[in-house]
Amino acid sequence: MRLLAIAAVLALAACGQPAAPEPEAPAAPLSLMEQAQALPAANQPVFAWQTLTAYQGAHPESLPACASIRRAEAVGIIPDDVAPDSFYAAHKSALVFSLQCGAQLTTARDDPREHWLVVMAPGAMEAVVLNCAGAGGLDQCPRFIPRAAPAPAAP
Repeated sequence: MRLLAIAAVLALAACGQPAAPEPEAPAAPLSLMEQAQALPAANQPVFAWQTLTAYQGAHPESLPACASIRRAEAVGIIPDDVAPDSFYAAHKSALVFSLQCGAQLTTARDDPREHWLVVMAPGAMEAVVLNCAGAGGLDQCPRFIPRAAPAPAAP
């Protein structure tokens, strides 16, 4: 009888209680670009280097591997008016980082084969990694985004 009374008291106490709140739906994962932009500006090139390292670990054919960094910098978001013949033209609206790998000696020159772009497109969960070495050993990735010439003004 006592057990029945306790159960009745508990049932009455529970009647006035609001239902437990529904759990919120999990937030959509951030794209790689959003993850980078959420970091302080000084940490973004480090994030790009970590992304390059992870990419090269998963793609051993991407040689030469970046063993040490000489320079890591944000190129920026590729604007719509990027020069159409530029290496950057295929990556409009993407956040791009330039990573120059190689020995950290002042007497050593930058090697285009060790220059990489890490491209983080809007909404993409993975980066596009590009090597900057072009034909004849030239570097295809200028430090500044080339812009298309403005259209001439109508007379």
